[in-house]
Amino acid sequence: MKPSSNVCGTTTKVPRKTNGKKQINIPWNSRVFFQVGLIVSLLAMFFIMEIEVAMGNPTVVANKERIWEEPPFLDYVIEKKPVKTPIKKPTKPVKRVPVQAAKPITHSFTQIEDTATELEGKTISEGDPVTTPTVPSQPDGDATTETATILGVEFVPVFPGCEGAMGNNAKIDCMSSKIRSFIAKKFDAGKFDYFEPGSTQKIYTVFTIDVHGNVVDIRARATDKKLEAEAQRVIQKLPTMTPGRQGATAVNVSYSVPISFQVHN
Repeated sequence: MKPSSNVCGTTTKVPRKTNGKKQINIPWNSRVFFQVGLIVSLLAMFFIMEIEVAMGNPTVVANKERIWEEPPFLDYVIEKKPVKTPIKKPTKPVKRVPVQAAKPITHSFTQIEDTATELEGKTISEGDPVTTPTVPSQPDGDATTETATILGVEFVPVFPGCEGAMGNNAKIDCMSSKIRSFIAKKFDAGKFDYFEPGSTQKIYTVFTIDVHGNVVDIRARATDKKLEAEAQRVIQKLPTMTPGRQGATAVNVSYSVPISFQVHN
């Protein structure tokens, strides 16, 4: 738009819009804005810090569905100490012997020599004495009813055939040998075939050699009465001996003979 001209021919200046805006704007101070902003921000932070927010307690709702859980378990490994096993020694194989047909058993008896002198002089309470031939109650010559043991007499009895032995010990050994041989010949082993084969039977006998040299007062002890009777029967058959003496006086002398035999097939 062109400026208007007056009639007189002079022109007038019209003010522009930009100049008017500059005149309208009020000058602002930037320092004031900074201070106001700082105060506002501090107040905002203070209120934020002081505000209390209500926190509700959470509610736990049980699950209606039942959950099955396996119980926890731990695996323990126990170390065992090694056990030492004894090493068995190899055993020798046992040889089997073929069984033969049974044969009729015939028993034979072996006389076992027994020189147990500790039994001499002892008496055996069991068993009845065997009846002996009647002897005079008052023997002729010097004699006494005293009874001595074979080891306590001064002069021991002499068995027939032992007269040449020197000293009591030699005569006792000779008499023992003669009596064992006599028993082995006279003992009837066939009566005892009922004993177990291989078993050993023992009979203890005690008798007295009286002042006349006869065998009297025979006693026997064994596990079987028949053994006792057989031993008494054999001892009773012993021959007459030279009686024992104390000095010049004849005395009764007790003597013991253990008999042992083993049963064989």
